[in-house]
Amino acid sequence: MPRVLRFLLAAAALALPGICHAAYSCSISSGGLGYAYSPSTPGNTIVQTSFTITCTRALSDASTMAYSVSADNGANAQGTHNRAVFGSSRLAYDLFKDSACGSQWRGPQTITGNLSFGGSTSASTTVPIWACIASGQNVAAGTYSDSVALSLSYGPNPQSTAPGTIGVSISTPAQCNLSTAPGDIVFNYVTFGGAANASTSFGVTCSTYLPYTMALDATSGTILGLNYTLALSAPSATGNGVEQTFTISGNIAAGQSGTCASGACSASQARMLTITY
Repeated sequence: MPRVLRFLLAAAALALPGICHAAYSCSISSGGLGYAYSPSTPGNTIVQTSFTITCTRALSDASTMAYSVSADNGANAQGTHNRAVFGSSRLAYDLFKDSACGSQWRGPQTITGNLSFGGSTSASTTVPIWACIASGQNVAAGTYSDSVALSLSYGPNPQSTAPGTIGVSISTPAQCNLSTAPGDIVFNYVTFGGAANASTSFGVTCSTYLPYTMALDATSGTILGLNYTLALSAPSATGNGVEQTFTISGNIAAGQSGTCASGACSASQARMLTITY
């Protein structure tokens, strides 16, 4: 009987390290990659994105955990290169570890690091990566998509694994236009009277993911001796492929005399709205 007890106790002791190792639990996620691509842009179009590793541990586990992450070449690869698709069209791109597009992240190439928990039982880290899209790809206009599979390996040997995905969406060509022009801003003001307010709206249509800015040539002026101000409802936006509406608001402050010498006067000034993308 004593020999049997000693054997069972030894077997239980041998199993404990495996239980401790299994206490690490990790996941990997990415917000994906979205961009508006212009074939006429010289050189590579470089887009930064990232993935995030989130882990928990038991207090008996080490406070620093090694990890490595690999990526495949997406769902529409050509050899070792990635391609996003729109119908029968293909748009080539690749993922890189660096912003200079010098170290491609694919196949056996991994991104490695150490996650530090400190005194906590949970920790996370966000790792930047870059997509590089070659210039001059005169493909059909549309939104090109792809899905890159990630594989996270973590913890002591034998390591555990967790899957993840980077969604890719690239719209082309990168175009922007003033689809609805602003109308007139008409003030009706009484000398020494209360403030006058007026506004007009306009619409901008830009390719999905394309950032753009809006500006007036002047946000203040004087007309008939009355000082006025103008303001845009937003200085910038990101296109979504359909018209986005904005407002130009104007104000003439109260209590101004103006220079009108008759019972009623009218005058106008032109202001310029510029869309930059």
